[in-house]
Amino acid sequence: MRTIIIATLLASSLSGCIVTSGNALVDAVGLVGSTASSVRAMTPNSVQNPIVYSKDPIHEVCIEWNGSVALSDFVPGLQGELQKHGVQSRVYDAGTQSLACPVTLSYVGYVKWDTKVFTDAYTPYLTYAALTLRREGRVLGTAQYRLGSFGQDKWASAGDKLAPLIDALFPGNPQVADNSPDNMRSAANGF
Repeated sequence: MRTIIIATLLASSLSGCIVTSGNALVDAVGLVGSTASSVRAMTPNSVQNPIVYSKDPIHEVCIEWNGSVALSDFVPGLQGELQKHGVQSRVYDAGTQSLACPVTLSYVGYVKWDTKVFTDAYTPYLTYAALTLRREGRVLGTAQYRLGSFGQDKWASAGDKLAPLIDALFPGNPQVADNSPDNMRSAANGF
């Protein structure tokens, strides 16, 4: 009870308007509910319905180009995440796959447009993605990403959104060290 009183006093000392009910229990329940919603909103969305039939390591994948996914960083983000798992990739047009590449990855993605805070320019963002991994036509695994209603990762890069899907589809490929300049700079600064 003392914690609730202290929290109420601290909250009321902040500048701005605060409405209290006069009942500490009601205020505490509201505070807990608000905190739980805020924490849930900050967590990234997880993989939706991953199904993986093979846990064998895969070293090379051919990505089937899908021109209907109008997001410029989708395929580069996908290739970057594959590379983090030690998987080399190349892109081919649908219907032109060579026999030299037995493992293929096809994708579907839905994009919406909205304005970011403090700007009037519309920017695309990924709301849904589905990846299907095949070996010689046989499905090895599928995974989906869906932007949730509280998704704080709305403006995250396609690579960040696809990372959990690649992790799920390639369980036999441990993630190799990320030596990208951005990651090295973050490691040197301690965050």
